[in-house]
Amino acid sequence: MPKKFVTLVSLALALSSAVWIKQGPVPARTASDTLDDAFIVGVLRPDGVIVPFAQYAHQKWTNPWHSSQSDDQADQSDTIADLPKPWFESLLKESNEWYFWSASGEATTLRTSRTVQVCSHCQQVWGLLSDYPHPKEPEKNACVRNLGIVLSEKRQARTMEKLTADSPDWKQVTTFIGPEFDLAERVGLSGLVDQQYSAQIPAAEERAKVPLLILNLYRSQLADGGQLLFYFEASKEYAKPSAANDAACNNISLLGGWVLRDAQGNLTLLDFQFEPTDCDMKEGGRILPFAIVQVNGKTFAIVEEDSYEGEGYNILEIREDSVHHVLDTYAGSC
Repeated sequence: MPKKFVTLVSLALALSSAVWIKQGPVPARTASDTLDDAFIVGVLRPDGVIVPFAQYAHQKWTNPWHSSQSDDQADQSDTIADLPKPWFESLLKESNEWYFWSASGEATTLRTSRTVQVCSHCQQVWGLLSDYPHPKEPEKNACVRNLGIVLSEKRQARTMEKLTADSPDWKQVTTFIGPEFDLAERVGLSGLVDQQYSAQIPAAEERAKVPLLILNLYRSQLADGGQLLFYFEASKEYAKPSAANDAACNNISLLGGWVLRDAQGNLTLLDFQFEPTDCDMKEGGRILPFAIVQVNGKTFAIVEEDSYEGEGYNILEIREDSVHHVLDTYAGSC
């Protein structure tokens, strides 16, 4: 999946050595899972179609198919888009029970009836039509907004709740993010190769006067030990010079990341991604975190990553002091 991220070794080193980052404890995990458990994960669309995209088996997440990719995409994530046949047909029956974890945190049992193909941006993906109540058909030429994750086996998943500014956690996380944002922005902008973009960005003293905007904040409980996991997206916006060709399209510094709060209320920055972009957000990948799944002593976050003209589904391992990409699955683009 095409990405234009600013990934800087110096940024990682700067953040890891900063005195205001506290190294946190290992997130509490459950050990009730058996080692031979296997299940499939998918996303549920508003039209009631379940789109499976990965399997967990033998203590490993995989895309159990071999999709063809052109030479110039050899280093890209595997894809469920435009496969000649459903990759899951040998693993699942058309009539099968799935468990949908909604934002309310409750599991709803859905039953599928037949295999279908649906659009994903300008491509096609295979899915299973379910009895999801009150399905809503997508508008013509419109992309759907997935509702959440579904699992082929009944097992616990903790959904990521979207918070508002009224939440008591909003102010604490916002205050915590401030210094991290400023440092990530300073180091990230210093490494840009786009000199025209860099020339349009105000000096650090002026950027400090611009208020930090929290675009999205999500929260989930990791386990019963009181630890909470947050995903945030924050930005600052800067006007372009009046002489610029697209002066009305402001430049934007975008920071997304994961924060752990322990039982004592201490926050730890686990992972972040800084991206310079502008109002069209072509360079700004956005994350929609669905749920947390704990299996075989490990904690995984299942998220959707939306790019300018496509989307993908990622499985991330939440570690004691970091977030690790386990499996990225491309799901279509234009």
